[in-house]
Amino acid sequence: MPSQEDSRLQQIIKCYEAQDYAAAIGTGKTFTKEFPQNGSGWNLLALSYKASGNIPEALRIFKFLVKASPKSEMFQANLGNTYMLIGKINQGISCFKKALKQEPRMLNAIEALGLAYLEIDRNDNARKCFERVIQLDPKHERSLYFLGNMYLLENEHAKAAQFLKKSSFGLSKSHYLECLLCLDRGEEFLNYYKDLSRKGVINPLIGGLVSHAEELYGAQIDNIFCNNSMDHIYVGCVGEEDGFSDKLANKLIKYHHSNKNDYRSQSLLHQGTQSSGNLFLLEEPFVKSLRLSIERQVEQYRLKFQDGNQGFLTRWPDRYELFGWMVSIKSGGNLDAHNHKEGWLSGSFYLSLPERSGEQANDGKIAFSCRGPRYPDGNKTFKKKVVDIKKRDICMFPSSLFHETIPFEGPEERVSFAFDVKPIN
Repeated sequence: MPSQEDSRLQQIIKCYEAQDYAAAIGTGKTFTKEFPQNGSGWNLLALSYKASGNIPEALRIFKFLVKASPKSEMFQANLGNTYMLIGKINQGISCFKKALKQEPRMLNAIEALGLAYLEIDRNDNARKCFERVIQLDPKHERSLYFLGNMYLLENEHAKAAQFLKKSSFGLSKSHYLECLLCLDRGEEFLNYYKDLSRKGVINPLIGGLVSHAEELYGAQIDNIFCNNSMDHIYVGCVGEEDGFSDKLANKLIKYHHSNKNDYRSQSLLHQGTQSSGNLFLLEEPFVKSLRLSIERQVEQYRLKFQDGNQGFLTRWPDRYELFGWMVSIKSGGNLDAHNHKEGWLSGSFYLSLPERSGEQANDGKIAFSCRGPRYPDGNKTFKKKVVDIKKRDICMFPSSLFHETIPFEGPEERVSFAFDVKPIN
C-alpha cells in the first residue's frame, strides 16, 4: 500500500500531466512544506511553474535543487531547459554538459545540447548530438526529426526525406512534403498533400509550400491553411492610448542592446542581432505592457477577417502562446526571405525605423511573397508586395507568408519586436 507521501506525490503528477498547472502548483507548495526533503516534489513544483510561464520561480527552485543535489543529472537538465526558454544559451549548454557528465547516455540532455548548439550556429556539434541519440535509440522520433531538418537546411533533400519519413514528431510529415517540393517531384507532392489534407493536417509550413507550388506548377490548389495569403496582411498602430509609451519602447530597445539574453545565430540576418528565447516570459514591466497591446491587436486581426473561410482562422488553435523576440538591423543590413513554420499568425511591432525619402522610399520596409527562396522556381516570376510601415505600426500576417526586409542605408537602426501566435499541442 503506497504511503501518504507517495499518494500525495501522485496527485501532483496527475495535475501536471493533465496540464492543470495551477492545481499542480497549489498541491506542490503544500506537499513541499510537509515533505521538504522530497526532491521529486520540488522538481514537479518547478516544472509546473515553468509550464505556467513563471520562469523566475522555476529557476529559483531548480538552482536550489542543483545546489542540494549537484550530481543529479535530471535537475541539471531541467535547469538547462529553463535557461533556454529565456535565451540564456551558454548557461543552458553548461547545465546539459554537467548532466551528461553524470549520465552520458541521458537522451533528453544530449538532444537538448544539440538544440542549444543550433541556436549559436555550431551545427557540426548539433549534428553529433542528434546522431548520438539515434545511435542509442534508432527510433527516437524527435532526433530523427531534428536531423532531417538539418539536412533540409543543407539542401540534402533526399537524405532529409529518409530521416523525416521515420518520424511522426512535430512537423515531420509536412517537412517530408517540403522535401518532395525541393526535389521538384510535382506529382508526388500533390498526391501527398491531398493525403495530408484528408487527414486534416494543417500548419503554416504546408500553407507556404502550397502557395509556392501553385505558382510553380501553374495549378489551382485549395490551400488548407490560407488561400490568397497576401490579402490577409494587416497593419495597425500601437499608440500611447494602448498603454505602451515611447519610454517603454526605449526600455525594450535598451534591454535588447544589453544582451542580457544571448543573441541567436541567424544566417538570414545581415548586419544585425536577434534575441533568443521567448521575451514574453521575462518579468519586465515593458514586456507585460507590450503583451497586453499585442493581445488586443491579435483580436483586432481576427475581427477584421472573421467572415473569411480561411483555414488558419476557422481552425484557430484552442490553446496558444505568444512567442516574441527582438530584431535589430544596422545600415546596409536586412533579413532574408523566410516564413514561420511553427507559428500561426505572425507579426512585427516597429520600435525604430530609418528615415526614408525620394529614391529611398522603400528602404527598411517589409516585403511579402509566396516564393519560398529555397524551393525550385522554374524561372518564373513570383508576385511581391511591399508594405509601408511607420514607427509604432504593427504588421500581422499568416505565418505561411514569406517575408523579408528591404536593405537600407543611414545612421538609424531598424528595431522591431517580432512575435508568433504559436499553437500549444
